[in-house]
Amino acid sequence: MMKSFYILLLFLTGICTGSTLAQEVVDTRRATLNVRATATVTDNLQMLTIRNLDLISPTIIDNKIIVDPTTSGFAGMFKIIGNPNAKVRITFLQNEVLKEQNEGFGTVYAEYFVSEAFEDTQFQSTPLQVGEGNVMLSEVGVLFLWLGANLDLSQAGPGLYLSEFIIELEYI
Repeated sequence: MMKSFYILLLFLTGICTGSTLAQEVVDTRRATLNVRATATVTDNLQMLTIRNLDLISPTIIDNKIIVDPTTSGFAGMFKIIGNPNAKVRITFLQNEVLKEQNEGFGTVYAEYFVSEAFEDTQFQSTPLQVGEGNVMLSEVGVLFLWLGANLDLSQAGPGLYLSEFIIELEYI
């Protein structure tokens, strides 16, 4: 059965002064990012959000936000629970172009990365390649996932950028 898990990536950039939620970009632009996750649970396969992807706290370097799923404490973390030793296919969107929602003048290029491990050992997790991976749940039916992203802000102007990151899980 196909499981769909949705992560709504709300990416808002604008010129703001004095905002505690904003982060300064090199040329005084401000970026505020928010990630919310929801999960649909059926057929003994579920995904729990342990930690949301944090795109507010990372330092912006050369107009880029980089969150590595294998090393960054800002990576989102999820726990998949299902049948012990079951095989699961994980499919996710790898690349996306986000257009500014109001004036339409800016663009953000997003690249998403997912890594996996049987235990809560992020630094030993294995990156999934090409937006899909066939993995096995542990002997107790658990698998941990970490979500990272690279955002290129070089073409982003002030405004609102929205994205819906989708990850699908299915028994195989």
